[in-house]
Amino acid sequence: MERDLNSTDRRIYDCFLIAAGGLSLGPKIGWQLMNEYFSCASDIVSGNFKKAPDEDCDTEALESFITKSRGAAADSRRREAAEKAIERYIEFGEKLSREYGQQVRAQVLTIFDEGYPEALRHISNAPIVLFMAGAKFDAKSENFAVVGTREPSNYSLALCEKITEGIAGAGYVIASGMAMGIDACAHAAAIKSGGVTYAVVATGLDIVYPAANRKLYGDILLSGAVLSEQLPGEGAKNYSFVARNRIITGISKATLVCGAGFQSGALISAKCAFEQSREVFAITGDDFRPDLKGCHELIRKNYAKLALNSADILNDICPEKIKKSRLDQSETRAFKKDKKADATAPLEFDGSRAGALSEDEKKVFDSIERLCVKNSEPPALELIAENSEGLGAGRVLAAISGLELKGLIIEHDGKRYRINK
Repeated sequence: MERDLNSTDRRIYDCFLIAAGGLSLGPKIGWQLMNEYFSCASDIVSGNFKKAPDEDCDTEALESFITKSRGAAADSRRREAAEKAIERYIEFGEKLSREYGQQVRAQVLTIFDEGYPEALRHISNAPIVLFMAGAKFDAKSENFAVVGTREPSNYSLALCEKITEGIAGAGYVIASGMAMGIDACAHAAAIKSGGVTYAVVATGLDIVYPAANRKLYGDILLSGAVLSEQLPGEGAKNYSFVARNRIITGISKATLVCGAGFQSGALISAKCAFEQSREVFAITGDDFRPDLKGCHELIRKNYAKLALNSADILNDICPEKIKKSRLDQSETRAFKKDKKADATAPLEFDGSRAGALSEDEKKVFDSIERLCVKNSEPPALELIAENSEGLGAGRVLAAISGLELKGLIIEHDGKRYRINK
């Protein structure tokens, strides 16, 4: 694969190597620094700078990043994974052509490309490489995320459909994760209303998960796009579901939590949105409904604003779109602004609800505990990742989110974490 590559082949190969290495932006290498010193993904793999670093701290951060990149490129397993993924990607592209003609196409987007979602560049841990397939994808589209439980009540489903149709009718692209339950409802409601929808999946683009959503997957390809940071051929893993949540909220202006239990991925999505300085909304209802207890907790702690209909949301994020949404004006009401909570504050759920830890969570928890004792201060995310042997950035991020939701660790300023004693 590495021999006699033309410039196009080399770019693709380097992109797949970066994805195989799980490289993403971090606390020391943000988009501004990345854009200042690199011009393309191949520069990262080869270690070429556009200019010499100006500051010593930049030099240290860049050299550490390049070392990780070179390590991924030199790893035979990652090279093999990249090569197999390229074969899957080519097969997938051919399948799309056979089934949909030229209207649906697959692309490999890097953070340097114009086609990369603009809003996503500026979040913490933004993926450097993103895979996309679909008929309608616009990097500058205004997106709105809808997330929720996989096992919603009829009430949550009905409210999800009603609100989503109103938001889509106002011109927003609906973003979700193509899971069963609320995700599937949101995608279907956007399509039903004639809108565009993006699905951010936790597997490779060529894998439909869950399989029951196969028809929905095809509808999304025609009505919008499917996005993933996972290599083609990559199956579903627990950590990849959590990691993809930051992308769903990262590409979106605001997020609606439409049903969530106490230990749900939807709550992790809400936390991601809050940390990304995005607006968060949540539905409410009968307090005895298990699918709404997480929503009530978000509202009670001022992490989310109450949404009874789409007018509540549009009044807050874009009042001028109320008329465009074709809403029943009787729904429109003055929306009382909630006091903004500290975006860095942890979700203080009852620690007694914490379930058994996954192997990744145990490893990361142990790393944080050791580093706190060794350094006498909360360790930074990057240091935790370096000391969590065998885990990539995505898995460490997922484990940290899980530990926070279980009340076992607390975040401090600068993405630093300590054990919650």
